[in-house]
Amino acid sequence: MDDKINNVVMVEGDRQALSDPLYDAIEPVQMTPEELFDLNSQARSHLLNVINEGSIFASEDPRFHHKFGRDTFINSYFIAETVRYFPDPELWHRTKRAVLNFWEYQLSNGQAPHEIKPFNKKDARKRFYYRNGDNLVNDDSVDATSLALIVTPMFIETEEELEQFIPKANRALDWIIQNMETYNGWLSYKYNHKNGGLTNQGWMDSKDSIKWRSNRFPPDPISLVEVQAYAWKALRVWSDIFVQRDPQRSKDLREKADDLKRRFNEKFIFEDERGLYLAHGLDGAGSQIRSISINPGLCLWGNYKGESIIKSEFIPFIVRRIMSGEFFDETAGIRTFGKDQRTFDKEAYHSGKDVFWPVTSYMIADGLIKLGFVQEGEKVRRAPRTAIKFFGSFIEQFRRRNGLYVLFNNGREESCRDQTWTTAGFYWESSMDLGLSKEKVLVSNGSS
Repeated sequence: MDDKINNVVMVEGDRQALSDPLYDAIEPVQMTPEELFDLNSQARSHLLNVINEGSIFASEDPRFHHKFGRDTFINSYFIAETVRYFPDPELWHRTKRAVLNFWEYQLSNGQAPHEIKPFNKKDARKRFYYRNGDNLVNDDSVDATSLALIVTPMFIETEEELEQFIPKANRALDWIIQNMETYNGWLSYKYNHKNGGLTNQGWMDSKDSIKWRSNRFPPDPISLVEVQAYAWKALRVWSDIFVQRDPQRSKDLREKADDLKRRFNEKFIFEDERGLYLAHGLDGAGSQIRSISINPGLCLWGNYKGESIIKSEFIPFIVRRIMSGEFFDETAGIRTFGKDQRTFDKEAYHSGKDVFWPVTSYMIADGLIKLGFVQEGEKVRRAPRTAIKFFGSFIEQFRRRNGLYVLFNNGREESCRDQTWTTAGFYWESSMDLGLSKEKVLVSNGSS
């Protein structure tokens, strides 16, 4: 059976099989057209400020005026998608340059680094970085390489550009394959306790985000659920690219992707009192880390040609859970962990009660829409607007506490007021509405 969700009929059939409605109870959060247009314009201005000299800064905050692999490619994805609604040659070309330029920092083993910053004596004293020429590098990212392989082809416009890029892509693919062969078939990481690096190396890279039953860390290596989805998509994308150029390479990559999907649906699915869901990850013993987290929703973002690493019959259960009150708040987005999930991060940066990161809501909304759950995706993409309007900026993350919005602040650091991936995500989602409004105006005026 073809395992794609690519038509309304199939999606509606899946919806009817669910015991609870997925929508209708919540109305989308609204802004006036003037407010939406103004914030969309502000978002574009912020993006032009942080995308320059072949780089995409993680924030307008001077603390983060350097390059991050994960951030660079997620930002670039949303910009590429936005240009479909509002052609913007300047933003496109700046972003394309930043995407291709980041590959100049590809590590010798083929991996995309986590963070790159110009050498300076203050940061050089930190064990977190090592020196590589004129730069300081941290390579503690398990997902940046897959994200880079997924997004970069969106910016390749000519056969010449593709041929020039293929050697880098092959090294990156080889790193993914070697990592998976090392760690029992999963794209995984080990805690970096030795040199002051990151304990956790997915998007939730704060120390305590992987804990779930106690204050003890699960044994590594850790295989995060969304990381497998990104790896699967990267293998599928490049299998298709190589179909004519290198048929054997194409076949090998497709076989690895299919095998990963088969094992994923055997090992990550579990059922609790609320139904089927996906584990947050697998630990080094192969046991499920059953934190009820947002990350299975990110697997929906990692779709390709109407297909997901999640088998089609399981997807409606994931969607229902994500859209339930356990996760979804119409005035905030999707919580990083379910309401009843025990967490161990007292500072509540990634984990904690009622923590929201707009970028993950945007990614999940994009996945929902592309997989045919359009009404759900529309509600999720609009949900962060209320908080953005409240703070008057494109905040990195926030909490809902006693009916109020609260920014992260541990007395030493606080969350960014204008985080680039929130900005890029909002620019994408608001452009969708502004693009639709433009189409309606054209139709009413008799234009084509």
